[in-house]
Amino acid sequence: SPATKSRMKSLFNLMYNYAYERDIVDKNYARAFKDDENREEEVRQRKEGIPFTEDEVKVLWDNVEKIQFVDMILIGIYSGWRPQELAILKIADIDLENATFKGGLKTDAGKNRTVPIHSVVKELVLKRMEEARELNSTFLFNDESGQQGTHLTYDKYRKRFEKAMNRLNMSHRPHETRHTFTTKAKKAGMDEHILKKILGHADNDITESVYTHRNMEDLIQEMEKIMK
Repeated sequence: SPATKSRMKSLFNLMYNYAYERDIVDKNYARAFKDDENREEEVRQRKEGIPFTEDEVKVLWDNVEKIQFVDMILIGIYSGWRPQELAILKIADIDLENATFKGGLKTDAGKNRTVPIHSVVKELVLKRMEEARELNSTFLFNDESGQQGTHLTYDKYRKRFEKAMNRLNMSHRPHETRHTFTTKAKKAGMDEHILKKILGHADNDITESVYTHRNMEDLIQEMEKIMK
């Protein structure tokens, strides 16, 4: 990755500086080495993320019953959870009657937030809940073949995500499900303050954060603007 290449270059710079100071080499050759010309663009793309295209999302739906953990990817795309948040969702925090799940990490705005379950993935969530109960697991996502327990960690999630991507000949990173959700939400015209609330982002609009009170019906209505 671009970040790894940059760290490698920094390491060689330090090594050559050490060698130069001790007259082992006559110059720092690492400083003469230039990164790929396209590295800045690559870094930008990786930072911003590349959303799944509409065609790719359709391929996911076509393979949801054929390839393991494609359902997990779709739930991420239609919920906006961070991958590490999605991986550790618990059954106890899922309310099917009101179509919500609760979770979140990282920031004050992101912790313990309630997110609507989009109607298009509700059946996928229900199926995962049933599987979890059969495995006596408290977590939504599980893998019966897991060697260190059935429930997922972020590392386990990432490996299963990558395996699904390889089988589908796609090139995406786990966090890009969240980018895809955000892209879909904006295209659908979702209220930006509600989008921030769903994503767990702080809202710097004082009027919105202090005086405007959004209820779950508002969030569900906005969530359903996103089409399959």
